Amino acid sequence: MYLILAFRGFCIGYTISSAVAILGVASGTIFSVTSILFQNLLFIPCILALAVSGVKLYKSIVKDKRKENIKLEITRHTIFCIFILLIIEFSAVIEVYISTNLLQMCIKYIS
Repeated sequence: MYLILAFRGFCIGYTISSAVAILGVASGTIFSVTSILFQNLLFIPCILALAVSGVKLYKSIVKDKRKENIKLEITRHTIFCIFILLIIEFSAVIEVYISTNLLQMCIKYIS
């Protein structure tokens, strides 16, 4: 899980650095902020929280073998995952509607 998160961070960093290298510092920064940054402000912490919750669930299952405790931990993790899913869906809405419209408004500064 942590490798997936690290890979995601690497991909975002590479995308931002490529945009800045190709478009220049000012235009690349505007492009990166409008198209990449806003949705990832919610998405990356959510993925990190899911990774921590998953590792916590794994450790609790390995440590305590009683079925009722395992059921409780799985229920907690499932409820947490549903909550995080709602936040990730909101992040997708930001990406689809807000970021595209913001990028269209800022396109005159990039060119």
